[in-house]
Amino acid sequence: MSSVDFLVKLRDAAQMMADAAAEQLEKMAPPETKYMPADFNSLKWETKTGSKANYEQTTKEVNDNSDVFKALQQILKDHNGFWQSKTHKFWFHQSDQDCIDRRQK
Repeated sequence: MSSVDFLVKLRDAAQMMADAAAEQLEKMAPPETKYMPADFNSLKWETKTGSKANYEQTTKEVNDNSDVFKALQQILKDHNGFWQSKTHKFWFHQSDQDCIDRRQK
């Protein structure tokens, strides 16, 4: 094997290791937080009367499937349909992922 062949193979192996390390670092990075819980107040919420207490409800259609609605929807999906911020509890209405309810803590 010539020194040129050796250097080519060494370069290719180093590139494969760099690619694998970059992929692993990407997997380990924390997810980006694009929205703060206060941003969800900008959604169009309607007061509803429940059997235990009043709550608020919003839907995909009412909010024109906005990015803020999608972000809240994704947070709920990531947390098995229930999530709490410092001020509110959020959940999918009767497992309908296009309808979200919330109640103040």
